Amino acid sequence: MHNYATYYVLNITKVQISTPHPPPDLVNSTFSSRIKPMNEPCKHPTDADPQPRNDNSIFRSARSYDRSINWSARLAREMPVLKSIFGVPDGREMHDVRIIDAGCGTGRQTRALAELGYTVVGYDLSDDMLAVAREHAEGVAPERLKFVAGDYSTITQNAGKDFDGIYCLGNALAASGSREVAREAIMQFAACLKSGGRVFIQILNFAPMQKEKPCVRGPRVATVDGREMISTRLFHFTEGSVDITNITIWREDDGWKKNAHTGQGYAVSQADMQNWCGEAGLRIDEEWGSYAMEPFDLETSVDYITVATKK
Repeated sequence: MHNYATYYVLNITKVQISTPHPPPDLVNSTFSSRIKPMNEPCKHPTDADPQPRNDNSIFRSARSYDRSINWSARLAREMPVLKSIFGVPDGREMHDVRIIDAGCGTGRQTRALAELGYTVVGYDLSDDMLAVAREHAEGVAPERLKFVAGDYSTITQNAGKDFDGIYCLGNALAASGSREVAREAIMQFAACLKSGGRVFIQILNFAPMQKEKPCVRGPRVATVDGREMISTRLFHFTEGSVDITNITIWREDDGWKKNAHTGQGYAVSQADMQNWCGEAGLRIDEEWGSYAMEPFDLETSVDYITVATKK
């Protein structure tokens, strides 16, 4: 599980993975990290990005998040599947299909779907994330794409109803912070949809991860402006929650730079999802283990993807 590059990332940031819980001082005295609920405001901006956060993220800034992802590879996996799920109903134009990106972050998927022709609302708690998302959306027709700020409990109030689809990717549901908030999110997702509308939710399969001591994922490498960004995540599970530490390093002319931050989420289970969808009036059509759309296996799948339809 832990290859050379992973140990390198952890060593350069001085994270002791032999301990069962990430220590409060994750890196050297340049900055410190504190474990906090992921839906609490962040009041500790980085040197790399002076904008403070007010969202539910394990990242200190929207730009640090955006830099940590290999977007070309990620969109190549996600977009064909999302297009196959939402499609184009008979007798309608693609721009008539209205979709919500719940927990849209920096809006990469939101823009990609709008460029395909859908009408998309990007929805996120973080003003910081939405500011970057609006930058990414420059050049897209405003009638195809807009961004709305709010938490999961107010989606219908802020974004509206009678949508054809809603999707929530990249553990944005788990980042809601608690079982109660995650459950309410599913209720709201269903309430946003017209009858026959579709839901697509992707989270990690946390079940096998909880058996790993320590649980480390990565490294992931992304190239931004010619600079390699190397990211690793550590997961520490306690009853009812998971602390997620994201560590990113990159090299500048004057040496290595680093960014580490820990947030607290809720490890949504398959049983949770099945129960909540039933309560919300959603019929589960598919449960997949990845974007390759193979059947979900609780013990071996990396992802847990749920595709459902409003009854």
